[in-house]
Amino acid sequence: MIDIHSHILPGVDDGAADIHQALAMLRLAVAEGVTTQILTPHIEAGRYPNTGASLKKIFNVFVTIVKKENIDIKLKLAAEVRIGPEIMQMISDEHMPWLGKWQGANVILLELPHSNVPVGSINIIKWLTKHNVCPVIAHPERNRELQRDIRKLKPFVDEGCLLQITASSITGQFGRAAFDTAKLLLENQTATFIATDSHNLQYRPPKLKQGVEAASKLIGEKKSLALVTTHPEKLLNI
Repeated sequence: MIDIHSHILPGVDDGAADIHQALAMLRLAVAEGVTTQILTPHIEAGRYPNTGASLKKIFNVFVTIVKKENIDIKLKLAAEVRIGPEIMQMISDEHMPWLGKWQGANVILLELPHSNVPVGSINIIKWLTKHNVCPVIAHPERNRELQRDIRKLKPFVDEGCLLQITASSITGQFGRAAFDTAKLLLENQTATFIATDSHNLQYRPPKLKQGVEAASKLIGEKKSLALVTTHPEKLLNI
């Protein structure tokens, strides 16, 4: 399986605090059946001022340590980028850590606030698609405005956005509203990926297999496995 969303790169955001926790998270991911782990630290103006260059330096050191520890997993660096006008400048300056490619377009993992869909968000989406960028919206099922009215997600999907559902939402960890919204997105085949969005070992661990098993009960094993195998393989051109 391929996990396209995680906060395992240590010491850069609210994910793994240090190298020891990061290595333990990777070992758990391997035990879950993950063969490729994409590391997606937050980039958010005013809160997580990471850059593609700064993350790359830390990533290179981390990869060396993981190899020395003989952890059998492939690692790729991307980022979870909070929606905002800063994104346009990052792309214009060619500083964006891409998640992969989808139908010839560069892919960005895009985060909305948890509480709402900011006014003007669709205009940023349209700018991205115009510039050959395909957004993957991270965990839309956990956005409270979308939980109240999932129809507000339709303009984003119509514009070409892909959707990533959190494994723990499907198992019920994020509450009934997140589960119900995830269930709807799975059943209407709008979801493109399932990922862990793991942050730690305690309450947000990298347990992808549990999410896939829960999704299998809703949409069947073949469709749920595609969200962690064939779809991310297409993203990474594997």
